[in-house]
Amino acid sequence: MSRRGAEGGQRSATAGWAFAGAVGTLAATLFFGIATRVSLANDIDIVARAGISRVLRGGISDLIDTFLIICVLVAAYAVALWAARRGFPQAFPAVLGAIALCSAAMLPAMPLTSPDAVHLAADVRTFWLHGKWPADFGGTPDKVDDPVANEVRVYRSNPSGYGPLAYMIGGAPLPFVGDGFRANLVGQKVVAGAFLLLTAAAAGIVAKRLGRDPAFTAAFIGLNPMMLWQYPGDGHNDVLMAFFGVVALGLAVEPGWRARAGGALAGLASVLCKYALVLAAPLVAAFWFPRLRLAIAAAAVGLGALILAAYALDFAPVRNGTLGPATAVAPSNPWGVISGLFDLGRTGENRLVLFGYVIYLAGLGAILLLHPLRTGLDLARAAALAMGFFLFVASPGYLPWYLIWFLPFAAICGDRRVLWWAAAWSTTAFLPVLALNWQISIARSWNIPEPVRWSVVLAWALTILAAWLGPRLWNGGSRQPQPAAGPRFQPRQKRRAPTRGRAAPAR
Repeated sequence: MSRRGAEGGQRSATAGWAFAGAVGTLAATLFFGIATRVSLANDIDIVARAGISRVLRGGISDLIDTFLIICVLVAAYAVALWAARRGFPQAFPAVLGAIALCSAAMLPAMPLTSPDAVHLAADVRTFWLHGKWPADFGGTPDKVDDPVANEVRVYRSNPSGYGPLAYMIGGAPLPFVGDGFRANLVGQKVVAGAFLLLTAAAAGIVAKRLGRDPAFTAAFIGLNPMMLWQYPGDGHNDVLMAFFGVVALGLAVEPGWRARAGGALAGLASVLCKYALVLAAPLVAAFWFPRLRLAIAAAAVGLGALILAAYALDFAPVRNGTLGPATAVAPSNPWGVISGLFDLGRTGENRLVLFGYVIYLAGLGAILLLHPLRTGLDLARAAALAMGFFLFVASPGYLPWYLIWFLPFAAICGDRRVLWWAAAWSTTAFLPVLALNWQISIARSWNIPEPVRWSVVLAWALTILAAWLGPRLWNGGSRQPQPAAGPRFQPRQKRRAPTRGRAAPAR
């Protein structure tokens, strides 16, 4: 064996051992530091109301402990990404096994941040066992006599807002969980963890097709501490939408119309889980039909102008309901800070929502006009920019688990600037989560008024700083070139007859 080969094998072995150590640290910290400390064994009323601070009631000391645990998770995640990027034998299946292990470590945890999974556990039973539509007021938990619905405490009289496919898939655990409240809740967490794994796997496969590293791509998504916290931990179901969205992207970049039709069906499945990724559909249309690109951009900007006119004329067609990306202002983003500072009320928040969509459509128009959109990687990068821009800048309803709308496309495109943005944002997103849970203790002990607002400002400032500074200091030490891979689609050039005395243009 040559010296160079021996050195390569040694580096590969080092990366493999580093990855194993990082994953072991992640899984052990998730299980012993979070899941068993804030577990489903707590009183049902506490579990149903959710929130890590309902169990860890030591005030600032518990806040600091939890913050340090998150720091350990982030450090282990960074090492795992370094090792995956460096490369070792069978890295992709090893990453998928690591995601399954870390997801399993979070299953004993009660919902840590949001009670949505409790509501969802009741909703799928309403859909499957009682034949009612959970997204309608006739199917709310307070109107259904069911052992799980009877335990719902938060948003009890409000419907949920998912699509029919989300309820259908969410019913998969029902034959195995009986009527127990905790068992049904674990069933939804298993579904969420399984689809986090499937999303990471699908993204890795698509990335490989486009010339990227599948192991790094899957690890970036599935070992992300915020994703493990929100999906196998909290049991949210946006990851169902994300999985079908990744499949849709993988098929959309194929040149044949049979594959594109499959991509359209996968995109429809994504929308039937939750609507959000439809916001990136104009990019796919422009990728498929380059000659219509200007018209699609004009339509996006024109729709924004219509919404702006509605805003100017004081016409607000949306109303606040349960927190969601379409109709509400959440406290965990800058729009929520603005709403709180100026005490806007319902009418003012409706205007903010409308204005947010105006900003998004303007940004989408700019992406459609300026982005190359020639290769599969171009489309993945454009989708990452669009969804990231919507959540970071234009969505008053942003909540931290919505990051799954952005992370897969960021990981697939592999642009180091987008990767730094996504990694920094998903890390700093823990700051508002902690502030929301311990805001009273922070205000009393540290004399910081409105700690949630300050945490949002700090999170956004740190994300912007990291996204700007990170790529300039370190590019990640990629072990492979970054080709502009993927099928290329160019509009056909009209063939012109050569004029006399001149050479015909080269084809």
